[in-house]
Amino acid sequence: MFKKRSFCFFKTLKNRQGFTLTEVVVTLGVLSIMTAISVPSYISWLPRHRLQTSVRQIYDDLNLAKLQAVRSNTVAVAIFTPATNQYTIFLDTNGNWALDGLEPLIRQNASLENGVSITGTTLAAHTCGFNNRGMLQTGAVP
Repeated sequence: MFKKRSFCFFKTLKNRQGFTLTEVVVTLGVLSIMTAISVPSYISWLPRHRLQTSVRQIYDDLNLAKLQAVRSNTVAVAIFTPATNQYTIFLDTNGNWALDGLEPLIRQNASLENGVSITGTTLAAHTCGFNNRGMLQTGAVP
């Protein structure tokens, strides 16, 4: 009668090396579909991430200024300059709310992420600060 032959698919593929054209085309097709789905999501996520990073940086620097003001029993001042999109934070030891040569700097000319800008009613510098109790102050000390 007929002899039963076992069919082993893996033995025939065992000695072959490389990929077939069909496998390469299917893999590239799947990758291109995944890329087409993910790129618009990434593009819409990036500006929001830059804004959140800049806000977190300003928040952390202002908290550091508040802690330094309480620790050194003086006023910490933050000067925001919308014209250059930078800000400077320092300890105001003489109470004039201006950066003099000998006052300790906490952060100097800190810039924000690309595409994030500081805006205000004018292009002049805006100041705020914390007094020696950690309370928010705006304007010059009386």
